[in-house]
Amino acid sequence: MDEPRRQRRQITIRDLAARLGVSKTTISNAFSRPDQLSAELRDRVLEAAREAGYAGPDAMARMLVTRRAGAVGVILPESLPYALDDPVSGELFRGIADACEERRLGLLVVPGGVHAADASTVGAVAVDGFIAYALPRGSRRLEAALARNLPTVVVDEPRLPGVATVEVDNAGGARAIARHLLALGHRRFGIIAMRFQTDGYTGPGTRERVEASSFESAAARYAGYADALAEAGVDAGTVPLYECAHSDEAHGAQATRHLLGLADRPTAILAMTDRLAIGALSAARAAGLRVPLDLSVAGFDDIAAAAHVRPSLTTVRQELRLKGYAAARLLLDAPAGGDPASTPPGTEELRLPVELVVRRSTGPAPAP
Repeated sequence: MDEPRRQRRQITIRDLAARLGVSKTTISNAFSRPDQLSAELRDRVLEAAREAGYAGPDAMARMLVTRRAGAVGVILPESLPYALDDPVSGELFRGIADACEERRLGLLVVPGGVHAADASTVGAVAVDGFIAYALPRGSRRLEAALARNLPTVVVDEPRLPGVATVEVDNAGGARAIARHLLALGHRRFGIIAMRFQTDGYTGPGTRERVEASSFESAAARYAGYADALAEAGVDAGTVPLYECAHSDEAHGAQATRHLLGLADRPTAILAMTDRLAIGALSAARAAGLRVPLDLSVAGFDDIAAAAHVRPSLTTVRQELRLKGYAAARLLLDAPAGGDPASTPPGTEELRLPVELVVRRSTGPAPAP
């Protein structure tokens, strides 16, 4: 490689500042805080940098000086391919990205799933704080994040003393949608559940697995259903329950085939997510059942597909993008360098409301 090109790559911020007769801060601002400079000065700095082959302030050096990484870490419960494919995670990411864009910050994803990196990776990544999304109780990766003594916000679960949490009213939403179906005359239900444990189990659920649930959202939604059913004199313990290791359409269809094969077939299915409910609609159609004439199906989340599937899905709407945005703002507004318990007063637990959305997938219970 020729000498001029090697020299151009080695130019420093000090060299460029001297060449232009400005401060090093001015050079740095041209790259990272352009709003601090006039458009004319910024253009002059960037043009000179381009001609000199200067790509910008050294990221590692800046981290050493500012003690800031310029990125937020997001710890996921599932693999990255699953998260990217999942509409719920996707909307949550958009909300987090909205807040990070406002602060000109990046995102670093720490995925879960079978091939997840061990907890030591969480201790090594360069981030200014963590958003932990829907992790099971006792998660080693969350423990490793908290040990970093960085601002940390939990989305959905698990709730921990002194750690800021953003969640939705899972029990209230489940209660509302079960009451809706009860008001339509349904008394024979089937429940398609998210996972209660991390062991990969898919199959008929049990009270023991519910009571020992490692996932608070699934337990809360089940409790909401149970409360509403009890009000109508229906014992939730007698309602068929099918647990799914993954919240997707294939598992929802599998669960529905099981429920429809029971001797006392349900007239209404309560699915804990929209993707499970959409799978239920597919299985019902394959079985020759008319929704909602023969079978009502209800979901939870109100993903975009819920309004477009046929029949359109009755569900519980949660503001997923807002939830991600709120979590990121809690994180970014937390005192720098403090422990998780140092989040601003009144922000430790933020519970967002939910809304029942009635569409065409639910109707009156069929005549006996």
